[in-house]
Amino acid sequence: MTKLLDFVGKKNHLIILFALVILFNVLLSFFMPKDQALDLKFAYTFGEAYQSIETMDLETRQIYRLGVWTLDFPYMILYSLAFYGLLFKIWGNRGFIKLPFLIALMDLGENLLVIKILNSFPDVNKSMAILASVFTTSKWILVGVLMLFILGGLFKILHSKALSKEEREEVKA
Repeated sequence: MTKLLDFVGKKNHLIILFALVILFNVLLSFFMPKDQALDLKFAYTFGEAYQSIETMDLETRQIYRLGVWTLDFPYMILYSLAFYGLLFKIWGNRGFIKLPFLIALMDLGENLLVIKILNSFPDVNKSMAILASVFTTSKWILVGVLMLFILGGLFKILHSKALSKEEREEVKA
C-alpha cells in the first residue's frame, strides 16, 4: 500500500486521476438512462427497480449494460484511487482513508447485480433487486461519509492555516 500511496499522493497524479474521474462521469451520463439507472437511486424497492427497467426499451437496456461494463467498472478504480489519494493528502495515512475502496466494493456488488437483472429481464428476481438496492444504498451512505471526511479535513486545514497566521501576527507584535 505504501507504493500505491506514494503514487496517488503526488499532486500531478491526483490531478490526472480527478480529470479522468470527471471524464468518465461525463461519458457515463451518455450511457446511463438518467431517470431509470438503478446506480443513481437511493433505497429503491423491488417494485421501483423493475418499474425503472420496464420503462427502458431493449436498446436502452443494452446501452446501460454496455456503460456498466465498459465505463463503470474502470470508473470504480479511478475514483477509488483519486479519493484515496485525496484523503491521504488531507489526513495522512489513517485507516479510514481506505473508505473509497469500500465504496468501490459496494459499487461492484451493485453493478454485478444490475447486469444480472438486465440480462435476465423480463424474468423477475425479487431477492436480486433487493440485494442490488442494499449495495446501492450502502454505496451512497459511504459516499456521504467520504464527503464528511473530505469537508472535515478541508476545515481542519483551513483552521490550522488561520491559527498559523494568527500565531505569526502575535510573534510580530
